Amino acid sequence: MPFIIEESKEILTTHAGLAVVGQWLQTTPRDARLNATTLADHPPPEISHGEVVSAYVGLLCLGQNDFDHIEAHREDEVFRRAIGLNVVPSSPTLRQRLDQAARAVGWEEIVRQESARRLAAVRSTVTPVAVGDRLLVPLDVDVSPWDNSGIKKEGVSRT
Repeated sequence: MPFIIEESKEILTTHAGLAVVGQWLQTTPRDARLNATTLADHPPPEISHGEVVSAYVGLLCLGQNDFDHIEAHREDEVFRRAIGLNVVPSSPTLRQRLDQAARAVGWEEIVRQESARRLAAVRSTVTPVAVGDRLLVPLDVDVSPWDNSGIKKEGVSRT
């Protein structure tokens, strides 16, 4: 069931913006491509490769990069539904699968291709920043929507 985004006086979660991230994740065949890969000496997983990557993307969008941070979201229905997961993986599952994927051929390329495909589809302007001899693209996503329209600060509005 899709989320219905509507104005409310109640604050139900500080990371409701993850619903937008989850919808974006579901607009690419990334999960299907990741799920079609196999990892050496690893049986077909109960939690799909796509769900593991999506869970980690969800953590990164919340500013949490440590695998152990997933534990706080294992029973969080908003996190699970927003990202489009059937199940939120445990910290060991997340760590082990991503460690295995780092050695596997193809995962990084799949994520890069699907990200580039999605950015091209929305005609996003991408401006790299030179860092030493590398060109990097900063990405800033605010996943905490707040209605600031009633405050008196200059230039503040709904995010």
